[in-house]
Amino acid sequence: MTCLSFILRILMFVVLWLAVLLGFGGCTNYGLRIKELAPDCYVVYGEGGNSGVLISDTAVLIVDTKMKQGAERLRRWVKRKAPHQRIYIVNTHIHRDHSSGNHLYDDAVIMAGSYGEKFWNALAAREDLPNRWIEDSVLLQWPNEEVVVYNVGQAHTYEDVLVYLRQRKVLFAGDVVLNGYHPFLDEHAGASVAGYQDVLQDMLQRFSIRWVVPGHGKAGSTELISTMQAYFRDMTEAAQNTESEMIARERYQSYSSLPINKAGFDQTISFIRKSETLR
Repeated sequence: MTCLSFILRILMFVVLWLAVLLGFGGCTNYGLRIKELAPDCYVVYGEGGNSGVLISDTAVLIVDTKMKQGAERLRRWVKRKAPHQRIYIVNTHIHRDHSSGNHLYDDAVIMAGSYGEKFWNALAAREDLPNRWIEDSVLLQWPNEEVVVYNVGQAHTYEDVLVYLRQRKVLFAGDVVLNGYHPFLDEHAGASVAGYQDVLQDMLQRFSIRWVVPGHGKAGSTELISTMQAYFRDMTEAAQNTESEMIARERYQSYSSLPINKAGFDQTISFIRKSETLR
């Protein structure tokens, strides 16, 4: 092997290695799965709950900030896309997989339903405490967009919030809507099957929707809302009838459980039966 060919091989190796580094490093999406739903409007899947990001020249809206490594990756991606813009955060609900990245954004406006500080600190982290409680609705004027933040009340938790982009017709639904997942029904956080059904029906009547972004699973059409309604109808019937339970168990056998051991077919049935007993 000549000296020149050896040098060329070394250079080729270096180029390939740099390509690998760039493919997984700071110049890409940091391993996040990202889909642009409309101009400057993104869904960032998984790594905790799904997140939404809306970017303008002056500000960035983040819907849910993920948890652990996912939260840090999201922060790095947002920083790369919008290094100087003001940050606005909306937590669709109190659970840590949607709110544990709040503290990573200095001087951000952080909004959530009106849980109050005491309740938040009992279920989530003090360092992620919002600085603005939403009791009803808030309209954020955005360049070429109207961002409406709705507190829809009790469904997945006591103070669920939806974020609707009126011009883009995108609805960020948090865990009130899921795609292919059993819901985590926690009575301490305020989960209510009747509340779910009321809010889901209100979504279909209130909004003109092109995209629904669920709390977990892929974004889709309003069919996701209808499917969630059917899920609770089927599970309510299954909780009351053995034959219906067998049919529902087969129908939803492909659904995932998150968190494991706290959500699932049996957990949903048990929650509904307990709720019926307490009435």
